[in-house]
Amino acid sequence: MSLKKQATKGSLWMSITRTGINVIDFIVYAYLARILTLEEFGLVGFCFLFIEFANSLVNAGVNQNLVQRKTWCDDYAASTMSFVFGMGIVVASALVLIGAPIAHYSYSEVAAYVVASLAPITLIMSMQVVVTGKLLREFKNKQMGVAKFVATVCSAIVIVILAESGYGLWSLVIGKLVNAVLQFGLLTYASKFRPRFHFDKKYSKELITFCLPLLWMTVLNFIHRKASNIFTGLVLGPASFALLAAAKKGELVINEVTMSSINSMVVPSFSRAKESANIGELYIKLVTITAAIVFPIFMGLAAIADPFVVVAFGEKFEPSAIFMTISAFTVFPSVLAWFLPNLLISKALTREAFKLTLLNVVSNFFVAATTIWFGLDIMLVGLVAMNFLMLPVRYKIVLKHINMNISHLLKSIFPPSLSALGMFGCVMLGKYYISGYLESDFLILILLISIGALSYPAIAFSFFYRTTLVQINEIREMFLKNKTMA
Repeated sequence: MSLKKQATKGSLWMSITRTGINVIDFIVYAYLARILTLEEFGLVGFCFLFIEFANSLVNAGVNQNLVQRKTWCDDYAASTMSFVFGMGIVVASALVLIGAPIAHYSYSEVAAYVVASLAPITLIMSMQVVVTGKLLREFKNKQMGVAKFVATVCSAIVIVILAESGYGLWSLVIGKLVNAVLQFGLLTYASKFRPRFHFDKKYSKELITFCLPLLWMTVLNFIHRKASNIFTGLVLGPASFALLAAAKKGELVINEVTMSSINSMVVPSFSRAKESANIGELYIKLVTITAAIVFPIFMGLAAIADPFVVVAFGEKFEPSAIFMTISAFTVFPSVLAWFLPNLLISKALTREAFKLTLLNVVSNFFVAATTIWFGLDIMLVGLVAMNFLMLPVRYKIVLKHINMNISHLLKSIFPPSLSALGMFGCVMLGKYYISGYLESDFLILILLISIGALSYPAIAFSFFYRTTLVQINEIREMFLKNKTMA
Protein backbone atom coordinates (compact mmCIF):
# COMPACT_ATOMS: atom_id res chain seq x y z
CA MET A 1 0.00 0.00 0.00
CA SER A 2 1.35 3.44 -0.94
CA LEU A 3 2.41 6.01 1.63
CA LYS A 4 -0.42 8.35 0.67
CA LYS A 5 -2.99 5.56 0.97
CA GLN A 6 -1.58 4.47 4.34
CA ALA A 7 -1.60 8.02 5.69
CA THR A 8 -5.12 8.66 4.44
CA LYS A 9 -6.46 5.38 5.75
CA GLY A 10 -4.74 6.09 9.06
CA SER A 11 -6.33 9.52 9.31
CA LEU A 12 -9.72 8.07 8.40
CA TRP A 13 -9.57 5.41 11.08
CA MET A 14 -8.22 7.91 13.59
CA SER A 15 -11.14 10.18 12.81
CA ILE A 16 -13.74 7.40 13.00
CA THR A 17 -12.55 6.06 16.34
CA ARG A 18 -12.00 9.53 17.79
CA THR A 19 -15.55 10.37 16.77
CA GLY A 20 -16.85 7.41 18.76
CA ILE A 21 -14.60 8.19 21.71
CA ASN A 22 -15.56 11.85 21.75
CA VAL A 23 -19.27 11.12 21.42
CA ILE A 24 -19.10 8.88 24.48
CA ASP A 25 -16.91 11.38 26.31
CA PHE A 26 -19.32 14.18 25.45
CA ILE A 27 -22.32 12.19 26.71
CA VAL A 28 -20.56 11.48 30.01
CA TYR A 29 -19.47 15.14 30.21
CA ALA A 30 -23.04 16.35 29.64
CA TYR A 31 -24.37 13.85 32.17
CA LEU A 32 -21.94 15.00 34.87
CA ALA A 33 -22.63 18.65 34.02
CA ARG A 34 -26.25 18.07 34.98
CA ILE A 35 -25.69 16.19 38.24
CA LEU A 36 -22.75 18.21 39.60
CA THR A 37 -22.88 21.83 40.74
CA LEU A 38 -21.00 24.47 38.74
CA GLU A 39 -18.41 24.68 41.54
CA GLU A 40 -17.85 20.89 41.63
CA PHE A 41 -17.70 20.71 37.85
CA GLY A 42 -15.21 23.57 37.70
CA LEU A 43 -13.10 22.12 40.50
CA VAL A 44 -12.60 18.73 38.88
CA GLY A 45 -11.93 20.42 35.52
CA PHE A 46 -9.23 22.61 37.07
CA CYS A 47 -7.61 19.55 38.66
CA PHE A 48 -7.52 17.77 35.32
CA LEU A 49 -5.40 20.62 33.96
CA PHE A 50 -2.56 19.36 36.18
CA ILE A 51 -2.89 15.82 34.82
CA GLU A 52 -3.17 16.94 31.21
CA PHE A 53 -0.03 19.01 31.62
CA ALA A 54 1.82 16.10 33.22
CA ASN A 55 0.78 13.69 30.45
CA SER A 56 1.96 16.18 27.84
CA LEU A 57 5.39 16.30 29.47
CA VAL A 58 6.00 12.55 29.39
CA ASN A 59 4.88 12.35 25.76
CA ALA A 60 6.92 15.34 24.56
CA GLY A 61 8.49 14.48 21.21
CA VAL A 62 8.91 10.77 21.86
CA ASN A 63 6.20 9.63 19.45
CA GLN A 64 7.53 11.87 16.69
CA ASN A 65 11.05 10.59 17.25
CA LEU A 66 10.02 6.93 17.06
CA VAL A 67 7.93 7.61 13.96
CA GLN A 68 10.50 9.59 11.96
CA ARG A 69 13.40 7.16 12.55
CA LYS A 70 14.31 5.22 9.41
CA THR A 71 14.19 1.80 11.08
CA TRP A 72 12.64 0.34 14.24
CA CYS A 73 15.06 -0.86 16.92
CA ASP A 74 13.87 -2.79 19.99
CA ASP A 75 16.89 -1.68 22.03
CA TYR A 76 16.21 1.95 21.18
CA ALA A 77 12.54 1.45 22.05
CA ALA A 78 13.49 -0.06 25.42
CA SER A 79 15.88 2.82 26.10
CA THR A 80 13.15 5.27 25.18
CA MET A 81 10.67 3.57 27.50
CA SER A 82 13.18 3.72 30.37
CA PHE A 83 13.86 7.37 29.63
CA VAL A 84 10.16 8.29 29.52
CA PHE A 85 9.27 6.21 32.58
CA GLY A 86 11.97 8.05 34.53
CA MET A 87 10.38 11.30 33.44
CA GLY A 88 7.02 9.90 34.50
CA ILE A 89 8.26 9.23 38.03
CA VAL A 90 9.60 12.78 38.31
CA VAL A 91 6.42 14.36 36.93
CA ALA A 92 4.07 12.19 39.03
CA SER A 93 6.05 13.07 42.13
CA ALA A 94 5.79 16.75 41.23
CA LEU A 95 2.03 16.36 40.93
CA VAL A 96 1.79 15.05 44.47
CA LEU A 97 4.37 17.37 46.05
CA ILE A 98 3.68 20.56 44.08
CA GLY A 99 0.43 20.21 42.14
CA ALA A 100 -1.66 19.01 45.06
CA PRO A 101 -0.61 21.90 47.36
CA ILE A 102 -1.36 24.40 44.57
CA ALA A 103 -4.81 22.87 44.12
CA HIS A 104 -5.34 23.01 47.89
CA TYR A 105 -4.33 26.66 48.02
CA SER A 106 -6.32 27.64 44.91
CA TYR A 107 -9.48 25.70 45.69
CA SER A 108 -9.83 23.23 48.55
CA GLU A 109 -8.55 20.14 50.32
CA VAL A 110 -10.74 18.01 48.06
CA ALA A 111 -8.95 19.42 45.01
CA ALA A 112 -5.59 18.40 46.47
CA TYR A 113 -6.80 14.82 46.99
CA VAL A 114 -8.16 14.71 43.42
CA VAL A 115 -4.81 15.78 41.93
CA ALA A 116 -2.86 13.29 44.05
CA SER A 117 -5.29 10.48 43.17
CA LEU A 118 -4.85 11.13 39.45
CA ALA A 119 -1.02 11.13 39.56
CA PRO A 120 -0.73 7.37 38.71
CA ILE A 121 -2.22 8.12 35.29
CA THR A 122 1.00 9.92 34.36
CA LEU A 123 3.09 6.84 35.15
CA ILE A 124 0.81 4.65 33.06
CA MET A 125 0.90 7.14 30.19
CA SER A 126 4.71 7.21 30.28
CA MET A 127 4.80 3.45 29.62
CA GLN A 128 2.21 3.81 26.85
CA VAL A 129 4.20 6.33 24.81
CA VAL A 130 6.53 3.83 23.08
CA VAL A 131 3.67 1.44 22.38
CA THR A 132 1.65 4.22 20.73
CA GLY A 133 4.69 5.33 18.74
CA LYS A 134 5.11 1.82 17.29
CA LEU A 135 1.46 1.69 16.27
CA LEU A 136 1.63 5.13 14.62
CA ARG A 137 4.83 4.21 12.81
CA GLU A 138 3.20 1.12 11.33
CA PHE A 139 -0.01 3.02 10.49
CA LYS A 140 -1.98 0.70 12.78
CA ASN A 141 -4.50 3.40 13.54
CA LYS A 142 -7.41 0.98 13.34
CA GLN A 143 -6.04 -1.23 16.12
CA MET A 144 -5.06 1.79 18.20
CA GLY A 145 -8.47 3.38 17.74
CA VAL A 146 -10.36 0.23 18.67
CA ALA A 147 -8.26 -0.23 21.82
CA LYS A 148 -8.91 3.35 22.95
CA PHE A 149 -12.60 3.09 22.09
CA VAL A 150 -13.07 -0.07 24.17
CA ALA A 151 -11.25 1.53 27.10
CA THR A 152 -13.43 4.65 26.79
CA VAL A 153 -16.67 2.63 26.75
CA CYS A 154 -15.65 0.62 29.83
CA SER A 155 -14.56 3.70 31.78
CA ALA A 156 -17.78 5.52 30.80
CA ILE A 157 -19.83 2.66 32.23
CA VAL A 158 -17.81 2.80 35.45
CA ILE A 159 -18.30 6.58 35.73
CA VAL A 160 -22.08 6.40 35.24
CA ILE A 161 -22.50 3.52 37.70
CA LEU A 162 -20.43 5.26 40.38
CA ALA A 163 -22.15 8.61 39.77
CA GLU A 164 -25.57 6.97 40.14
CA SER A 165 -24.30 5.40 43.37
CA GLY A 166 -23.56 8.84 44.81
CA TYR A 167 -19.78 9.12 44.34
CA GLY A 168 -20.06 12.54 42.71
CA LEU A 169 -16.82 13.91 41.24
CA TRP A 170 -14.91 10.85 42.48
CA SER A 171 -16.74 8.76 39.89
CA LEU A 172 -14.86 10.70 37.21
CA VAL A 173 -11.52 10.27 38.99
CA ILE A 174 -11.93 6.50 39.28
CA GLY A 175 -13.20 6.27 35.69
CA LYS A 176 -10.11 8.06 34.37
CA LEU A 177 -7.83 5.66 36.25
CA VAL A 178 -9.70 2.68 34.81
CA ASN A 179 -9.41 4.17 31.33
CA ALA A 180 -5.63 4.61 31.63
CA VAL A 181 -5.04 1.03 32.79
CA LEU A 182 -7.27 -0.49 30.10
CA GLN A 183 -5.74 1.63 27.35
CA PHE A 184 -2.21 0.58 28.23
CA GLY A 185 -3.11 -3.12 28.32
CA LEU A 186 -5.06 -3.09 25.04
CA LEU A 187 -2.54 -0.95 23.15
CA THR A 188 0.34 -3.15 24.28
CA TYR A 189 -1.52 -6.20 23.01
CA ALA A 190 -2.32 -4.51 19.67
CA SER A 191 1.29 -3.38 19.10
CA LYS A 192 2.78 -6.82 19.78
CA PHE A 193 5.57 -4.96 21.55
CA ARG A 194 6.89 -6.42 24.77
CA PRO A 195 7.65 -3.53 27.13
CA ARG A 196 10.99 -3.75 28.88
CA PHE A 197 13.26 -1.38 30.74
CA HIS A 198 16.80 -1.13 29.44
CA PHE A 199 18.80 2.04 28.83
CA ASP A 200 21.73 2.18 26.43
CA LYS A 201 23.81 5.33 26.87
CA LYS A 202 24.60 5.51 23.16
CA TYR A 203 21.00 6.61 22.53
CA SER A 204 20.99 9.33 25.16
CA LYS A 205 22.30 12.04 22.81
CA GLU A 206 19.65 11.32 20.18
CA LEU A 207 16.87 11.30 22.75
CA ILE A 208 17.97 14.55 24.33
CA THR A 209 18.76 16.32 21.03
CA PHE A 210 15.44 15.46 19.42
CA CYS A 211 13.12 15.45 22.43
CA LEU A 212 14.39 18.36 24.53
CA PRO A 213 13.26 21.11 22.14
CA LEU A 214 9.92 19.30 21.80
CA LEU A 215 9.64 19.06 25.59
CA TRP A 216 9.80 22.82 25.92
CA MET A 217 7.55 23.14 22.89
CA THR A 218 4.99 20.88 24.58
CA VAL A 219 5.10 22.95 27.78
CA LEU A 220 4.60 26.13 25.81
CA ASN A 221 1.94 24.60 23.59
CA PHE A 222 -0.02 23.54 26.66
CA ILE A 223 0.14 27.07 28.03
CA HIS A 224 -0.88 28.36 24.59
CA ARG A 225 -3.96 26.12 24.47
CA LYS A 226 -4.91 26.41 28.12
CA ALA A 227 -3.95 30.01 28.95
CA SER A 228 -7.58 31.13 28.97
CA ASN A 229 -8.63 28.20 31.17
CA ILE A 230 -5.76 28.69 33.61
CA PHE A 231 -6.40 32.40 34.12
CA THR A 232 -10.16 31.86 34.32
CA GLY A 233 -9.74 29.27 37.05
CA LEU A 234 -7.23 31.33 39.02
CA VAL A 235 -8.89 34.73 38.65
CA LEU A 236 -12.63 34.10 38.31
CA GLY A 237 -13.04 30.82 40.21
CA PRO A 238 -14.51 27.35 39.59
CA ALA A 239 -17.98 28.48 38.40
CA SER A 240 -16.55 30.64 35.59
CA PHE A 241 -14.07 27.87 34.79
CA ALA A 242 -16.99 25.46 34.37
CA LEU A 243 -18.79 27.87 32.02
CA LEU A 244 -15.68 28.32 29.87
CA ALA A 245 -15.00 24.57 29.82
CA ALA A 246 -18.55 23.89 28.62
CA ALA A 247 -18.19 26.59 25.94
CA LYS A 248 -15.00 24.98 24.62
CA LYS A 249 -16.17 21.37 24.84
CA GLY A 250 -17.80 21.33 21.41
CA GLU A 251 -14.70 22.96 19.90
CA LEU A 252 -12.42 20.37 21.53
CA VAL A 253 -14.52 17.45 20.28
CA ILE A 254 -14.46 18.79 16.70
CA ASN A 255 -10.71 19.38 16.88
CA GLU A 256 -10.08 15.85 18.11
CA VAL A 257 -12.21 14.30 15.40
CA THR A 258 -10.89 16.41 12.52
CA MET A 259 -7.70 18.46 12.79
CA SER A 260 -5.97 16.38 15.49
CA SER A 261 -6.61 13.19 13.52
CA ILE A 262 -5.07 14.69 10.39
CA ASN A 263 -2.25 16.35 12.34
CA SER A 264 -1.18 13.02 13.84
CA MET A 265 -0.40 11.79 10.33
CA VAL A 266 1.59 14.86 9.19
CA VAL A 267 4.93 13.69 10.64
CA PRO A 268 4.78 10.04 9.44
CA SER A 269 3.57 11.00 5.95
CA PHE A 270 5.63 14.13 5.23
CA SER A 271 8.83 12.75 6.78
CA ARG A 272 8.72 9.81 4.34
CA ALA A 273 7.62 11.75 1.26
CA LYS A 274 9.84 11.49 -1.80
CA GLU A 275 12.70 13.95 -2.05
CA SER A 276 11.14 15.37 -5.24
CA ALA A 277 7.80 16.02 -3.53
CA ASN A 278 6.70 19.65 -3.18
CA ILE A 279 5.96 19.75 0.55
CA GLY A 280 4.58 23.29 0.31
CA GLU A 281 1.96 22.27 -2.26
CA LEU A 282 1.06 19.15 -0.29
CA TYR A 283 0.59 21.32 2.76
CA ILE A 284 -1.71 23.72 0.89
CA LYS A 285 -3.85 20.79 -0.26
CA LEU A 286 -4.02 19.50 3.31
CA VAL A 287 -5.10 22.90 4.67
CA THR A 288 -7.66 23.42 1.90
CA ILE A 289 -9.35 20.06 2.44
CA THR A 290 -9.32 20.60 6.21
CA ALA A 291 -10.86 24.05 5.77
CA ALA A 292 -13.65 22.69 3.55
CA ILE A 293 -14.55 20.16 6.25
CA VAL A 294 -13.91 22.14 9.44
CA PHE A 295 -14.99 25.72 8.67
CA PRO A 296 -18.70 24.91 8.24
CA ILE A 297 -18.73 22.74 11.38
CA PHE A 298 -17.27 25.50 13.55
CA MET A 299 -19.41 28.24 12.05
CA GLY A 300 -22.45 26.03 12.51
CA LEU A 301 -21.50 25.50 16.14
CA ALA A 302 -21.10 29.26 16.59
CA ALA A 303 -24.59 29.88 15.19
CA ILE A 304 -26.43 27.17 17.19
CA ALA A 305 -24.61 27.82 20.48
CA ASP A 306 -27.68 29.09 22.38
CA PRO A 307 -29.95 26.03 22.04
CA PHE A 308 -27.00 23.62 21.89
CA VAL A 309 -25.64 24.58 25.32
CA VAL A 310 -29.06 24.37 26.99
CA VAL A 311 -29.92 21.02 25.40
CA ALA A 312 -26.50 19.47 26.07
CA PHE A 313 -25.58 20.80 29.53
CA GLY A 314 -28.73 22.28 31.05
CA GLU A 315 -29.99 25.79 31.69
CA LYS A 316 -27.36 26.58 34.34
CA PHE A 317 -24.76 26.61 31.51
CA GLU A 318 -26.75 29.04 29.33
CA PRO A 319 -24.17 31.87 29.79
CA SER A 320 -21.64 29.62 28.01
CA ALA A 321 -23.38 30.17 24.64
CA ILE A 322 -21.82 33.56 23.88
CA PHE A 323 -18.38 32.23 24.85
CA MET A 324 -18.84 29.30 22.47
CA THR A 325 -19.80 31.61 19.60
CA ILE A 326 -16.82 33.93 20.09
CA SER A 327 -14.31 31.11 20.51
CA ALA A 328 -15.48 29.32 17.35
CA PHE A 329 -14.12 32.11 15.14
CA THR A 330 -10.58 31.08 16.11
CA VAL A 331 -10.99 28.27 13.57
CA PHE A 332 -9.94 30.50 10.65
CA PRO A 333 -6.38 31.30 11.85
CA SER A 334 -6.16 27.90 13.59
CA VAL A 335 -6.62 25.85 10.42
CA LEU A 336 -3.94 27.91 8.67
CA ALA A 337 -1.46 27.44 11.51
CA TRP A 338 -2.50 24.10 13.04
CA PHE A 339 -0.17 21.83 11.05
CA LEU A 340 2.85 24.15 10.85
CA PRO A 341 4.79 22.80 13.89
CA ASN A 342 4.45 19.18 12.77
CA LEU A 343 5.36 20.19 9.22
CA LEU A 344 8.66 21.52 10.58
CA ILE A 345 9.12 18.47 12.83
CA SER A 346 8.66 16.16 9.82
CA LYS A 347 11.83 17.74 8.43
CA ALA A 348 13.61 17.42 11.80
CA LEU A 349 13.42 21.22 12.28
CA THR A 350 12.54 20.91 15.96
CA ARG A 351 14.20 24.16 17.02
CA GLU A 352 12.17 26.11 14.47
CA ALA A 353 9.02 24.33 15.61
CA PHE A 354 9.89 25.38 19.15
CA LYS A 355 10.25 29.01 18.07
CA LEU A 356 6.85 28.84 16.42
CA THR A 357 5.26 27.46 19.57
CA LEU A 358 7.03 30.03 21.75
CA LEU A 359 5.54 32.79 19.62
CA ASN A 360 2.04 31.33 20.03
CA VAL A 361 2.43 31.00 23.78
CA VAL A 362 3.77 34.49 24.44
CA SER A 363 1.00 36.13 22.44
CA ASN A 364 -1.88 34.09 23.92
CA PHE A 365 -0.50 34.22 27.46
CA PHE A 366 -0.15 38.00 27.27
CA VAL A 367 -3.68 38.49 25.93
CA ALA A 368 -5.26 36.14 28.49
CA ALA A 369 -3.34 37.66 31.41
CA THR A 370 -4.25 41.24 30.52
CA THR A 371 -7.90 40.80 29.46
CA ILE A 372 -9.33 38.22 31.89
CA TRP A 373 -9.89 41.01 34.44
CA PHE A 374 -12.49 42.53 32.08
CA GLY A 375 -14.50 39.33 31.71
CA LEU A 376 -14.52 36.08 29.74
CA ASP A 377 -16.06 37.61 26.62
CA ILE A 378 -13.39 40.33 26.34
CA MET A 379 -10.61 37.76 26.84
CA LEU A 380 -11.98 35.46 24.11
CA VAL A 381 -12.37 38.33 21.62
CA GLY A 382 -8.76 39.34 22.34
CA LEU A 383 -7.51 35.77 21.75
CA VAL A 384 -9.33 35.50 18.42
CA ALA A 385 -7.90 38.84 17.26
CA MET A 386 -4.37 37.92 18.35
CA ASN A 387 -4.47 34.63 16.43
CA PHE A 388 -5.29 36.52 13.25
CA LEU A 389 -2.57 39.11 13.85
CA MET A 390 0.15 36.50 14.46
CA LEU A 391 -0.47 34.48 11.27
CA PRO A 392 1.98 36.46 9.07
CA VAL A 393 4.72 36.08 11.67
CA ARG A 394 4.17 32.32 11.92
CA TYR A 395 4.39 31.85 8.17
CA LYS A 396 7.49 34.03 7.97
CA ILE A 397 9.27 31.52 10.24
CA VAL A 398 8.12 28.52 8.18
CA LEU A 399 8.92 30.08 4.78
CA LYS A 400 12.60 30.35 5.75
CA HIS A 401 12.81 26.54 5.51
CA ILE A 402 9.90 25.35 3.37
CA ASN A 403 8.89 26.83 0.02
CA MET A 404 5.19 27.67 -0.08
CA ASN A 405 3.01 29.88 -2.29
CA ILE A 406 1.04 31.99 0.19
CA SER A 407 -1.11 33.58 -2.52
CA HIS A 408 -2.16 30.11 -3.65
CA LEU A 409 -2.91 29.16 -0.05
CA LEU A 410 -5.14 32.18 0.56
CA LYS A 411 -6.90 31.73 -2.76
CA SER A 412 -7.55 28.07 -1.94
CA ILE A 413 -9.19 28.70 1.44
CA PHE A 414 -11.25 31.71 0.31
CA PRO A 415 -14.23 29.67 -1.03
CA PRO A 416 -14.76 27.51 2.09
CA SER A 417 -14.22 30.57 4.32
CA LEU A 418 -16.85 32.68 2.57
CA SER A 419 -19.26 29.75 2.27
CA ALA A 420 -18.97 29.02 6.00
CA LEU A 421 -19.54 32.67 6.92
CA GLY A 422 -22.54 32.78 4.57
CA MET A 423 -23.93 29.68 6.25
CA PHE A 424 -23.39 31.32 9.65
CA GLY A 425 -25.46 34.30 8.52
CA CYS A 426 -28.26 32.05 7.22
CA VAL A 427 -28.46 30.08 10.47
CA MET A 428 -28.39 33.23 12.62
CA LEU A 429 -31.20 34.73 10.52
CA GLY A 430 -33.17 31.50 10.80
CA LYS A 431 -32.68 31.46 14.57
CA TYR A 432 -34.01 35.01 14.82
CA TYR A 433 -37.30 34.04 13.19
CA ILE A 434 -37.68 30.48 14.51
CA SER A 435 -37.14 31.50 18.17
CA GLY A 436 -40.25 33.66 17.97
CA TYR A 437 -42.46 30.71 17.04
CA LEU A 438 -40.98 27.76 18.96
CA GLU A 439 -40.20 27.38 22.65
CA SER A 440 -38.52 23.98 22.52
CA ASP A 441 -34.73 24.38 22.40
CA PHE A 442 -34.41 20.86 21.01
CA LEU A 443 -36.70 21.56 18.03
CA ILE A 444 -34.96 24.89 17.40
CA LEU A 445 -31.59 23.10 17.43
CA ILE A 446 -32.76 20.49 14.90
CA LEU A 447 -34.16 23.14 12.54
CA LEU A 448 -31.01 25.26 12.74
CA ILE A 449 -28.78 22.27 11.99
CA SER A 450 -30.96 21.53 8.96
CA ILE A 451 -30.63 25.12 7.73
CA GLY A 452 -26.86 24.94 8.08
CA ALA A 453 -26.62 21.57 6.32
CA LEU A 454 -28.56 22.94 3.33
CA SER A 455 -27.12 26.46 3.14
CA TYR A 456 -23.39 25.61 3.12
CA PRO A 457 -23.37 23.41 -0.01
CA ALA A 458 -25.92 25.75 -1.65
CA ILE A 459 -23.60 28.75 -1.18
CA ALA A 460 -20.48 26.78 -2.12
CA PHE A 461 -21.94 25.50 -5.41
CA SER A 462 -23.69 28.77 -6.25
CA PHE A 463 -20.66 31.04 -5.92
CA PHE A 464 -17.67 28.66 -6.14
CA TYR A 465 -18.91 25.83 -8.35
CA ARG A 466 -15.62 24.87 -10.02
CA THR A 467 -13.55 25.24 -6.86
CA THR A 468 -16.04 23.18 -4.85
CA LEU A 469 -15.94 20.39 -7.44
CA VAL A 470 -12.14 20.39 -7.32
CA GLN A 471 -12.20 20.10 -3.51
CA ILE A 472 -14.71 17.25 -3.66
CA ASN A 473 -12.54 15.43 -6.19
CA GLU A 474 -9.45 15.94 -4.01
CA ILE A 475 -11.26 14.51 -1.01
CA ARG A 476 -12.45 11.59 -3.14
CA GLU A 477 -8.92 11.03 -4.46
CA MET A 478 -7.52 11.19 -0.92
CA PHE A 479 -9.84 8.50 0.39
CA LEU A 480 -10.54 6.32 -2.62
CA LYS A 481 -7.56 6.30 -4.94
CA ASN A 482 -4.24 4.63 -4.40
CA LYS A 483 -1.57 6.99 -5.67
CA THR A 484 1.90 7.66 -4.39
CA MET A 485 2.74 10.90 -2.63
CA ALA A 486 4.88 12.73 -5.10
